[in-house]
Amino acid sequence: MNNLTLHVLNTVPFSNLNRDDTGTPKRAVVGGVLRGMLSSQSIKRAARSDYEARSLDKSIRSVNLGGIIADRALEINPGLDPKAAAAAAKKLVSALVKNAGGEEKEGKESGTSSWLSLEEIETAAAAVATGAEQGPADLFSEPGVTGSLSIAAFGRMFAANPNLNTAAAIAVSPAMSVHKAVIETDYFSTVNEDPKAEHGGAGFLGVASYTSGVFYRSVTIDREQLKRCWTGITADTARAQLELMVEALIYKLPSGKKNATAPYVAPLVVLAEEQSYRLAYDFETPVLPGSDGGYGDPAVRRLAEQREAALEFDKGNFGIALAAGTAAGLENFSAETTGVDGIVTAVVDWILQ
Repeated sequence: MNNLTLHVLNTVPFSNLNRDDTGTPKRAVVGGVLRGMLSSQSIKRAARSDYEARSLDKSIRSVNLGGIIADRALEINPGLDPKAAAAAAKKLVSALVKNAGGEEKEGKESGTSSWLSLEEIETAAAAVATGAEQGPADLFSEPGVTGSLSIAAFGRMFAANPNLNTAAAIAVSPAMSVHKAVIETDYFSTVNEDPKAEHGGAGFLGVASYTSGVFYRSVTIDREQLKRCWTGITADTARAQLELMVEALIYKLPSGKKNATAPYVAPLVVLAEEQSYRLAYDFETPVLPGSDGGYGDPAVRRLAEQREAALEFDKGNFGIALAAGTAAGLENFSAETTGVDGIVTAVVDWILQ
């Protein structure tokens, strides 16, 4: 079995972790009702940021990779002509990405974002610093391969050189509330504390939007793809790096307005399933509150029921299964119960088989 899927149920208290251009929590209509949503991009960004901060396996996504490469080349060779360095770096990056904004103006960023590991940036900068003729393929040991676990996990695209794209080894779904969501409006003000002010009271009035709920998301790891695209899989540090990545995928959520609320709690359920065919669970029929209120307990029961139905439908699609979490009823998942450390260790063992 080549896939392992993590299913996570999280209570997300009153918060606005991921908002749209109007400042409203992201949302979508599913099963005929409005649901709260955390985009897959925001979840991947949160996991990647946490992983890279703790592992020091860093990468840079930027619209100004040429400038970053040129600056590093000048550090390597201070005698290099800055304009020549900028031109050489721009030529190298342009061979990877198309300039969506047309011709660049001097001192302006291209407007086209791309993603390189620090190792790849260093390789490019060394070539610029020494004046070596280098094409974009020379940045990589082979097409589609990288030393960055983040890039290998989430994939990247080079619009001008698609044969160098890295296919994602980890698929991340949006997190969706399992029930109808309500967007709340909070009226707030800031107080004018100037004792000499002609008018006391509020110096500013405004509104902010928030929501809350129980959210479901899934993460599927393609073991063979990860082994194909990540050169670090055979390194001595591979286990430690993978542990940090799996922990980040379990724990990390977006950080919008995180200091204005208390948005993070331990997951209700983390279910790890080995699968032949990648499958998630859905909550197309919205969960209703329990008899004592709250969506947590009925959401946990619904997830357990869906797993049981999936096993009855095709037991051969599933292999090892482990469940951890803070909710009651983990014994109903037909899985070995453990703590989060047990989940992380089992997932990393599975990847490194």
